[in-house]
Amino acid sequence: MALPSTLFKVSFSFLVSSWVAYGAAVQTTYIVVGGGTAGLAVATRLSENSANNVIVLEAGGSGFDNPNIANLSGVCIEALPNTSVDWNYTSQPLKFATNQTVAMTRGHVLGGSSAVNGALFVRPNKIDLDLWETSFNATGWNWNSISASIKTAEHFTATAGLPSTLSFHGTSGPICNAQRTPVGDVWTQGVIPAVLACNGTESQDQDGGNPSGIWYTPKALFPNSTRSYSANSYYLPNAGRKNLQVMLDVTVSKILWGTSKKGKAFATGVQYINTITGKTSTISGDRIILSAGTFGTPQVLELSGIMNPLGISTVVNIPAVGENLAEQPTTKYVAALASGITNSGLQLTLNYESPRTLLNDTEWNIAFSLLQTAPPGLSEASHQALIAMFLTDSVLVEFMGFPNPSDLIFLPILLHPMSRGSTHIVSANATKAPSFDLALLESPFDLYILNKAAQRARRFASQPSLTPFLAPSGVIAPLANVTTEAEFDAFVKSSVGVAYHPLGTASLGTVVGSDLRVTGTANVFVVDGSIIPIQPGAHPSSIIYGIGEQAAAMLKTRPLSADI
Repeated sequence: MALPSTLFKVSFSFLVSSWVAYGAAVQTTYIVVGGGTAGLAVATRLSENSANNVIVLEAGGSGFDNPNIANLSGVCIEALPNTSVDWNYTSQPLKFATNQTVAMTRGHVLGGSSAVNGALFVRPNKIDLDLWETSFNATGWNWNSISASIKTAEHFTATAGLPSTLSFHGTSGPICNAQRTPVGDVWTQGVIPAVLACNGTESQDQDGGNPSGIWYTPKALFPNSTRSYSANSYYLPNAGRKNLQVMLDVTVSKILWGTSKKGKAFATGVQYINTITGKTSTISGDRIILSAGTFGTPQVLELSGIMNPLGISTVVNIPAVGENLAEQPTTKYVAALASGITNSGLQLTLNYESPRTLLNDTEWNIAFSLLQTAPPGLSEASHQALIAMFLTDSVLVEFMGFPNPSDLIFLPILLHPMSRGSTHIVSANATKAPSFDLALLESPFDLYILNKAAQRARRFASQPSLTPFLAPSGVIAPLANVTTEAEFDAFVKSSVGVAYHPLGTASLGTVVGSDLRVTGTANVFVVDGSIIPIQPGAHPSSIIYGIGEQAAAMLKTRPLSADI
């Protein structure tokens, strides 16, 4: 149901002195750096125990007065980038894709990227999550545990007449997740028959460990069709808890270190900057949880001496911090709709295809050959995991269908890229954005798969079921004169974009262990998408909520005596 307006009239001005006074009566004080997707999930769950004092430090504002966050229509989502709720990150020039840059939208607001994303709530293939445990030594992180944690976060509502399997979903979690009936006939009469005519399949529910096929994808939204995200679904209903405090407009500049214990760096708190007043302050805590995201978490680690950048005194040397930056590259197919046809609404379809569906036998062999050569930055564990995904026919490409009012848009997304980039600080000033290189299309495998995906999207659009919905000669990209392999390669390089799913820069197995504790530290943990070691074949938000849930369950049972 719709959230009462009174819930939005919450004061976020809290005095640190009152936190300290209250903290004297509690067992454990947690400092959560970043009030994003996983940050508010883990903070809210930890505050369920009255013996915990939980303090969230968020760099952005509340966002509750921003109507574009609540509204999931395309025009409102498109209005969020390059505003105060966006970090406004820009990549280094893409050396392997015509030297263009990528504007990487990340949520600079309470709720993090769950406040600005497309709100899709889906799962990958089972093997994608099982490989965390088997390939990256992340004991306890597998399909069974993570999918159970996702269910704990989820409140799923099916739509009458659309297929779903209720056992795949959670029905009592904070994040409302619902299907919606498509508006118009473009998808039901045009797109889905076109996919099936090209030997595609129709899924009954993509969330049970095999997402292959096309389905009306659920989104994180309330019954009134407004966004359900970590700020209004985890935090806001629990904002009155005395042991859960949120401080806005503060940027953490470094972790404060005390005396090492048993050879491990021991954190005593953090230093932060109030970006409104410019004042620098400190706050003490028993455990530090970094939940600042794929770019923010390695930035805080590096500013705190984890690694040795820019001459900052080394506390723990972990060269993997900021490395393994993985992003899902995209290309596109766009065609104008026929006069009188509209394609508006909130419903999306995702068509997931595996190597054997996407590629013929000859193409499969070429792709497998290209897969054997690892690009720079790809670890041996990640390389072998990618090969395992390919051989088990884990979904490789997603074709996202957008509800654009005047166009038919297929967005082919490479789900398991080989290319790896990095992100690192360029200044000891915490308010300076890090520099990052996405390295998109560095691997010939990535380019080859997107080439074939662009060609397959064209085949979809050429099917008779779609002809009545498209304007004559209405193809916008790629143009009809793109026909050869070289021309499709050039098209992919010039049109490459991203799915806005950067992950992996504080990875399980290299930066953090199975307990999410930063290697070489006693009481610093990472709880966000930066721990994900390899891109899953899905949009990652549900997985990141699951990380928050699973981390909270682990930390609740971890005594402070274990942090030495």
